[in-house]
Amino acid sequence: MLDYVASLKVPVIVGPIYENPKPEERFDSVYSLPAELQKRGIKIAFASFSAHDVRNLPYQAGFATAFGLPYDEALKAITLNPAEIWGVADKLGSLDVGKSANVVVASGDPLDVKTDVKLVFIEGREVPRTTRQTRLRDMYSAP
Repeated sequence: MLDYVASLKVPVIVGPIYENPKPEERFDSVYSLPAELQKRGIKIAFASFSAHDVRNLPYQAGFATAFGLPYDEALKAITLNPAEIWGVADKLGSLDVGKSANVVVASGDPLDVKTDVKLVFIEGREVPRTTRQTRLRDMYSAP
């Protein structure tokens, strides 16, 4: 089936990869799918299919690297590839002159769940990272 998809020369939106494989599939089929697609020259992008789970996109990409997706391809699958697929790569997807300055500054590898986001800039302006969740945490944390 994957060779057929490759013959169509179309991108594939993958996700979420945290699903369990079907009973008749190999245990790693869901997790290795991004790498198998990429090996066949298929451009991939990760999707959450819900606004609530969009925060997990970097971790899906990181998880896929453990099952064979090259790191650079995993990073592109959450940055440049989606921008190219939706036809907005002239404005988004990479840090280039003339593009929107959307940047995340993190404490480490952006695909690692242990990494903390320190700063977020959208269109060159810093965005506060305060949410209801962080306000509740701070309100109920011991002094």
